[in-house]
Amino acid sequence: MSSSETETRKRLMTLMTRHQRQIFGYIYALVPDRHDAEDLLQETSLVICEKFEEFKDGTDFVAWACQIAWWNVRRARQKFARSKVVFDDEVLEAVASSAVTMVDELDHRHDALAHCLGRLHPRDRDLLLTRYEPGGGVEQAAQRSGRSLDAAYKALARLRKLLHDCVTQRLAMEGAA
Repeated sequence: MSSSETETRKRLMTLMTRHQRQIFGYIYALVPDRHDAEDLLQETSLVICEKFEEFKDGTDFVAWACQIAWWNVRRARQKFARSKVVFDDEVLEAVASSAVTMVDELDHRHDALAHCLGRLHPRDRDLLLTRYEPGGGVEQAAQRSGRSLDAAYKALARLRKLLHDCVTQRLAMEGAA
């Protein structure tokens, strides 16, 4: 492998690693099922790798990758046609254009949430993470934290409000900066 090919691969991997969450968010906004979105992200990633030489440095990588994702979603629509929720092309295009602008905002929200979660007491953070992990529930979170079910519901409500306020404040501070 030549030095040029090595550098190209490094650039591709850096861009994919940095923006994969944004690309996934865009795809997930367009398809009704998370597993389908994950499959489409994999397919999109393969196409991005195959076509990376067509990407022009200095242009918006996320917009370019989302355009590839858009075409993959369009091709996959036949599969989704059997689903209960199917959007016509006009709705899909409206969602796609909104999703591009929402990806950055969601990224900022995710970072703010991670910061705010990090500020919680470990017992509270564990309660929240147990509740929202795949397959998790309030009952499991209560049991694992040693709280009664009623106390867990109250603590979760208090923590959701606390996180909401923290994220809102953090985003406002970033917007002012």
